[in-house]
Amino acid sequence: MKIRDKFIIGLTFILIVSLVVMNVAITNVLKASMEKGINNSLKQVMNGTHEYIKYKLLANGSKDKKESLVEEGNYIIKYISLNYQCKCDIRDMNYKLVEGNVEEEFRGIIKSSNEMAMQGKAVVDLKYKGDGITAMLTYPIYIDDNYIGIISIVRGYDSEYSTYKRTINIINIIEVGIFIAIFIFLFLRTTKITNPISKLTDAIKKLGNGEYSISIDEHGKDEVAILAREFINMRDKIKEQIETIEAEKEKVYKLEKGRREFFNSVTHELKTPLTAISGYAELLLSGMVDDKEFDKRAIERIYSESDRLHKLVLQLIEVSKDMYVVKEEFKEVDMKKLITQICNDMSIKANKYSLKILQNVSEGTVWAQEDKIRQVMINVIDNAIKYSCGGEEIQVNSHVLDDKYHIEVINNSNPIPDEIFNNIFEPFIKSNDSMSKDSRGLGLYLCSEIIKEHQGQITMENGFVIKIKISLKNYKKA
Repeated sequence: MKIRDKFIIGLTFILIVSLVVMNVAITNVLKASMEKGINNSLKQVMNGTHEYIKYKLLANGSKDKKESLVEEGNYIIKYISLNYQCKCDIRDMNYKLVEGNVEEEFRGIIKSSNEMAMQGKAVVDLKYKGDGITAMLTYPIYIDDNYIGIISIVRGYDSEYSTYKRTINIINIIEVGIFIAIFIFLFLRTTKITNPISKLTDAIKKLGNGEYSISIDEHGKDEVAILAREFINMRDKIKEQIETIEAEKEKVYKLEKGRREFFNSVTHELKTPLTAISGYAELLLSGMVDDKEFDKRAIERIYSESDRLHKLVLQLIEVSKDMYVVKEEFKEVDMKKLITQICNDMSIKANKYSLKILQNVSEGTVWAQEDKIRQVMINVIDNAIKYSCGGEEIQVNSHVLDDKYHIEVINNSNPIPDEIFNNIFEPFIKSNDSMSKDSRGLGLYLCSEIIKEHQGQITMENGFVIKIKISLKNYKKA
C-alpha cells in the first residue's frame, strides 16, 4: 500500500470517528434541550391545571373534596383537554379511574407513575413514536395538604420533535458537507505531499538501474524539497564517480596496452643491436673470414651497435627512473630566464644547420622541477633543429594567459605522416627518414610524461609548419 493511501485511510478514519462523536454529542445536547423544553412546558401545564382543579373543588359547596373531585371530574377533564390540547385521567387515591379520556396504550405507561405520584412526586414520561413524541405528566391532587387524587395528562409535542429532527438533519447535512470538504482537502494535500515522495522513489529505482539523466522537482523549502535537492546532489556525485571510474578504467586499459607495446618495442630495440653484435663477434672468434678489411668493419659495427645499445639502455633508464629515485623538489622557476638560457645554448647547434633561433619570451613564474622543464625545452628545440627544412629560423615564443604560462616552438618542416603523428607522444614512435635513424622515439614521450607530472599540457600541430605548444600553471605569490 502506498504511503498516500495509508495517509488517506488513517485521516479518513480519524475524521469519521470525530464526526460520529461530534454528531452523537450534538444529538444528545439537542435531545436534552428538547426534553428540558418539554419538561418546562409540562411544569407550566401542571401549575395551571392544579390551580384550576383547586379553584374548582373549593368552589364546590361539598365539604368532602374527594366527593367534589368525583362530581366535578367530567367538567375538569373537558376543560383541561380543551384549554391545554391534551388528554387526561383522574383517579382517586385507590388508583380507581374517576374520569378520563387517555388512550389505553398510554395508561399502561402511566400506571407505574401513579405509585410515585402517591408519594407526592410529579412524574414525566416521554414516548417517542414515529415522527412525534408524547409526554405524560402524572402528579397528585392536593388541597389543604391533603392528597385527594391523581391526575395524568397526556400531551403531544410533535412540532417540537419535528423541529428537533429538522435541526438534526441540517446538522447531518452540514457534517457530511464538512466531511466531504475536509476529505477532498486532505486527499489533494496528501497527494501533493506524497507525489514528490513517489517520484523520488521512482527516481531512486532508476538511479539504481544506472539511469543518471533523471530529474525531479526540487523547488520549495519543506523537507521533501530538501530531500529532492540532496538526491540531485547525490545523483550528480554518483554520476561523477562513475565517470571517474570509467575514465580510470580506460586509463588502466590503455596503460596495460602501452606496457605490452612498450615491452615489445624494448625487446625489439634491444634484440636488433644484440643480434648484430653476437653475429659479428661469432665470425671474428671462429676465424672463418680471413680478411683484415672485414675484421675492421666487424669491429666498427660491433662498436657502433654497442654504442647504440648503450644509449638505448640509458634512455630506458631515464623513462623508468622516476619510479625508483627521489624526485627533484618543486620550486619557483623564472621561465624567461630559463628559456632564454636554453635558446642561447641551443643556438650553437642551430648555427651548424644554418638556422637562427628567434626569441619572443615573456616574464612568468611556474612551480616546477627546473631540470625537468629544462630537459623538455632542450628536447623540443633540438627536434625543431633536427627536423627543420624549408626555412632559416626557429621561433620560441611565450606569454601568460588565463593564469597559465604558454610556450610555443615553431619550425618549418615536411608534414609528419598520420600514422606517426597520431601517436607522436607514445614511446618508440619515430619515422623512417635518415634524420631519425639514431632516434629511439622516446624524447617526446619523456616530454609528455614530465608535463603531465606538472599538471600541464603539451600538444603538436602538424603541417609544413610544426608547432609544439606547452602550457603550465602560472605561479603567483600569495
